[in-house]
Amino acid sequence: MTARRWRRPDPPVITSAAESFEQQQARRRHTYVVIMVVHLVGFALSYPLYLWHPWAGVVMVVATGALPWVAVVFANDGPARRGR
Repeated sequence: MTARRWRRPDPPVITSAAESFEQQQARRRHTYVVIMVVHLVGFALSYPLYLWHPWAGVVMVVATGALPWVAVVFANDGPARRGR
């Protein structure tokens, strides 16, 4: 017979305060870094792909080419505004 684990309910939320500015900045910075790392790895892999098959390398450059723009847009995205 397996032991049953009782899960405690989540504590009640007593405030609906938004995350602090420092937390927002940290989240945005993390998002930017992750997307840019994906871009750099994809861009670095495009040359070996180009040597293997030229079209594969071109497709990889095109696919990763928009990622810096996407990273900036996501990093500058503010928190969602609640009820107006």
